[in-house]
Amino acid sequence: MGINNNKVEAKVIILTGASGGIGKTILPLLTELDSVIAIYKTNEIDEVLENVESFKLDLNSEDEIENFIKIMGPKLKNITIIHGASISNDSLAINCKTEDWDKTMNCNLRADFILTRSLLSTMVNDKWGRIIHLSSTASVIGVPGTIAYSTSKSGLIGMSKVISKEYGRLGITSNVLMLGYFNTGLFDTLSEEHKKDIIKSIPIKRLGEPNNIVNGIEYLIKSDFVNGSILNIDGGM
Repeated sequence: MGINNNKVEAKVIILTGASGGIGKTILPLLTELDSVIAIYKTNEIDEVLENVESFKLDLNSEDEIENFIKIMGPKLKNITIIHGASISNDSLAINCKTEDWDKTMNCNLRADFILTRSLLSTMVNDKWGRIIHLSSTASVIGVPGTIAYSTSKSGLIGMSKVISKEYGRLGITSNVLMLGYFNTGLFDTLSEEHKKDIIKSIPIKRLGEPNNIVNGIEYLIKSDFVNGSILNIDGGM
């Protein structure tokens, strides 16, 4: 369905990490909001969906992003970017390898910045844009063994705050969805004992579902006065 806001209809959603744990679960739901460009790096989108165009892209390559913008051209109009691409290399700080730190920062933080920067000119010209960064409660709680992941995800907050103040006057909003634990993605890699401990720590005593995330995304797309905010979707953690 089209989303009308200040007489501007949001035309396209760009979802990064579309073949990952969270990405592939919210992708079908996002098609109910608008057309979607589903970006992946390695694993192809394994589901054929109406209203979705998939695109293989290395988000740390400025040349590839420039080529992406040239190819997509007129389709990049009134953009919502959902930064879902994410990795985690778990280890205690003393054991965290520099290369693992760099890989995590490149995927979770640097790629977000490069794609956002590359599309800001289009948003400025349209006088409309929605930038949605997917962060994690780990970034503010301080979960042991997540030094690189938590640092990268907390960095998104500072970046979003700056962008919101620089471009809010031009109809562009930047917000963070602070996600808790969901019945998909990284949660699936944990031991059964760890999973039980996590569920016990959630006040509503259950995991989140993909529609909870998409409800937050739809709200931020529609809400032109919500800018520079952090929206917690974590069951009260």
